[in-house]
Amino acid sequence: MKTIKTLAVLSAFAILTSFVTPKGDSVYVCDSQTSVAYHVDKNCKGLSRCTHKIITVTKADAVNVYKKRACKICAQ
Repeated sequence: MKTIKTLAVLSAFAILTSFVTPKGDSVYVCDSQTSVAYHVDKNCKGLSRCTHKIITVTKADAVNVYKKRACKICAQ
């Protein structure tokens, strides 16, 4: 019985961690059609002007999916 519970917990952990963005590869994007850049610093001055939701995505998704370029302030 204890083994089944352990397997269930490990399975749930594996599923949940598969949706988490790796910390070193994550960037921040203002979820607005008019924003143009992704940010490596969540406290960036450029990102502070965002009036929409700020989302965390991989750098590859920021470029390929959201069509953002690197921020000129924080991604140097």
